[in-house]
Amino acid sequence: MENILMDILFPVNECSLCREKGRFHSRRPWCQQCQNEIISTQNSRPICRKCGKYLDVPEASCCAECRDNPPEFKIARAVGPYCNDKLRKAVKVLKFLCRRYMSIKMGDMMGEVVIEEPAFWPIDIIVPVPISKGNLKQRGFNQSELLAKQISKILKRCMYPHLLRRIKETPSQRELTREERVENLLCAFEVTDPTKVDGKNVLLVDDVYTTGSTIRECTRVLLEAGAESVGVITWATGSGY
Repeated sequence: MENILMDILFPVNECSLCREKGRFHSRRPWCQQCQNEIISTQNSRPICRKCGKYLDVPEASCCAECRDNPPEFKIARAVGPYCNDKLRKAVKVLKFLCRRYMSIKMGDMMGEVVIEEPAFWPIDIIVPVPISKGNLKQRGFNQSELLAKQISKILKRCMYPHLLRRIKETPSQRELTREERVENLLCAFEVTDPTKVDGKNVLLVDDVYTTGSTIRECTRVLLEAGAESVGVITWATGSGY
């Protein structure tokens, strides 16, 4: 009801991704051409069977990172590659232009990926990756929580927005090396109520999977708190080799 009211009061008159003129809304924030481009990239290259990164080596079934340092999560998948301009722009419009309505369509598409991949199931609860207090204060929302909220509606599973908490304020990951990212995030998260995690199959939600450092650390904490398994869904993912 809230989204319908916002669509009526504040209609969007251009595509959020390419700015084509038209009438758009929370369920259709971008045009059909942009939607077609997003869909066309989904199967453009083979992906790592474990983390879902798009592989630069077609013959490989697993990326080098997962071969050399296997992650503890059971599976990670994304709607498409972050190198795609439309997928990348959708994240930036949501996060940096604070267009919360973008999370509805994005969450719907993420939910469909989960539904179509048997390896995700069973799923008991949904948990978003927490962001830093600084980003939360600046932005006013956690984009991963918005995405998780929509996914929970699609999958009909409970979403716990504060079950994972960031307990260490860390520098931005953007300019750090892979090794620095891992060290930066060590002991940065905690589970606030282990009873809600114990024995549960968790779907972890984030906006982008890049090096996987954040996802790996969140997975470790959830499993140590008693989770049976962790699956990961993101809007976009990086490339592997």
